[in-house]
Amino acid sequence: MPIGQGAGMESDQSSARWFDYDYDYEHEHERGNFSLAQAGSAVHAGVMSNARNNPERKFVWLVAALLALSFAEAFMLAASGAVHSNDFKHLWAGAWLLAHGRNAYDPAMLFNVALAEGWTQTIDGKIVPVINPFVYLPTTGLMLWPLAAMPFVLARAWWFWINWALAWAVVIAGPKMLGVKRPWAASFAAGCLITASMPMMRQMTAGQMNVATAALIVAAAWAFRRRREGALGGLLAVGFGWKIAPALLIAALLPMRRWKAFAWAIAASIALALISLLAYGTQVNADALAMTRQMGYGHSTWETFGRQFHLDAFNMAPGALMIHAFAANPVTRPWIDLGMPWAIRLTMLASLMLIAAWLIPAWRAGKNATASMPLFLAASLLMLLLPSLMWDHYAVQALPALMLIFGDERTWKRPARAISALVIFGLLACPIQHDAGAFRSGPGILVMSLRLWPILAMYFWLTCEAYLPPRRPPR
Repeated sequence: MPIGQGAGMESDQSSARWFDYDYDYEHEHERGNFSLAQAGSAVHAGVMSNARNNPERKFVWLVAALLALSFAEAFMLAASGAVHSNDFKHLWAGAWLLAHGRNAYDPAMLFNVALAEGWTQTIDGKIVPVINPFVYLPTTGLMLWPLAAMPFVLARAWWFWINWALAWAVVIAGPKMLGVKRPWAASFAAGCLITASMPMMRQMTAGQMNVATAALIVAAAWAFRRRREGALGGLLAVGFGWKIAPALLIAALLPMRRWKAFAWAIAASIALALISLLAYGTQVNADALAMTRQMGYGHSTWETFGRQFHLDAFNMAPGALMIHAFAANPVTRPWIDLGMPWAIRLTMLASLMLIAAWLIPAWRAGKNATASMPLFLAASLLMLLLPSLMWDHYAVQALPALMLIFGDERTWKRPARAISALVIFGLLACPIQHDAGAFRSGPGILVMSLRLWPILAMYFWLTCEAYLPPRRPPR
């Protein structure tokens, strides 16, 4: 992926610099470089040129065709009975328990809901409940209260179509909110991922939270780009209350010198915490914090019930790869057995390296408008790379980063970059059975973690943009 600056690039300024995602034309005249008359002429010339020849026009019809195909696909999927809602079950059950004054972090209460709803299987002649733990903050239950007020079957249907509609809202509105140069090209790429990718299929059949998380990232990126500090802080606080991991984006505001947004995010997070305390009491909130401590490297929630999510073949996190490759485990035959403590140390080292790779350019860039948007969305990928869990369908959360790359005009002016972007898309979308026997040993272990590689590639692609010089304004 040609992310550096090579020989002879200075001779062509129009293609030698990366696209400025957040150029401040409004105040350029104050710096003495761009008069209002020049701005008006440039806008008029651009509009006239766009009217005469819009290379993106064809993408509008392609996106419309994808939308129709996606709706038909979703309708058939909903009618087929393939929507098992394995993940939505514990979301709904936890929200239902909280709405009825009970503790969503008490396994016995979750098991009772599962038994009452018929989510069971028979093992050795004994009926046992089948449900995952509620691994979210109580504020997640608060946000899901409208669905918790419905019977599960109705709530499941609503959640399925809310996710479909929200995904297409991200596809259509997201690129312009991100400020990309080629919004419909970005929409087409995102639409293809929504319509024909295994992660999106698993998102929809399982009823996961990825689409809503991607939508929050896009909204926060819009506020970030437009410097709406209060909105940015509020959106990130809501994201934190929704799925914990966006707390990392709040922390990322500090090295990017977005002090006001950080203050707003902290204030809004404290407000949500107080609401949670008032609504659910201290015991529930204390149990929620105890649950989060079970998700450290080398461990899993509900280990007392035999759960080993951190070892799962569908876990794409770097920590899972380290365990699969370097520690004895029941899923793979490791390359070398260094033991679980060393696998955890290697995971921590990899995490520190990933943080450093982002932190250094973020601190150097400061308020550099050119670098800020790529770095912000690179930080959103750290939300996937740093935790101990990154299920394969979490790739849907990378939609904003994917749209930024595909919407960059320079991605399509250089064959090497275009090919790199298409390879990233292919690795994100392709169907694969991660737990196949061929992937349990040798080089196959790398294939088991297939979704990790395009996430890493996008992360370094966006992070490295901060090292490149800003683009001059068009004349």
